[in-house]
Amino acid sequence: MQQKEENTWATLAHLGGIIGTLVIPSVGNILGALIIWLIKRNESAFVDDQGKEALNFQITLSLANAALGIITAIRFGFWSFNSMFFHRGDWDFDDLTIYSGSHGVIWILNIVFSIIAAVRANKGIGYKYPVSWRLVK
Repeated sequence: MQQKEENTWATLAHLGGIIGTLVIPSVGNILGALIIWLIKRNESAFVDDQGKEALNFQITLSLANAALGIITAIRFGFWSFNSMFFHRGDWDFDDLTIYSGSHGVIWILNIVFSIIAAVRANKGIGYKYPVSWRLVK
């Protein structure tokens, strides 16, 4: 594989998370990076490395989103229990915006870091995401 082609596939691996999210919102970010990595990992060491980086980052973001979802469910479950048994109607919409805002921050981090990684990969420079668990080695 030529250098330009390697750079293109590595770029697509990083952008696969964003594109995948637009196609399948729940798991598309992982699938986008995973599919490109699985198809091209044996053809280039650079694509293999950058595909793993992109995949690990997308898995990390998905785990963070899942954790936020669990925290949100627990928080609002306690609110429902409290209002049902103690007749407190002190619903605070600020709580809801904090949790939805957290999901928005994760989405923005995905866009920003994936684009930075894609630009670097397009130049042939490897990128290590600043916040990523290295689950796929």
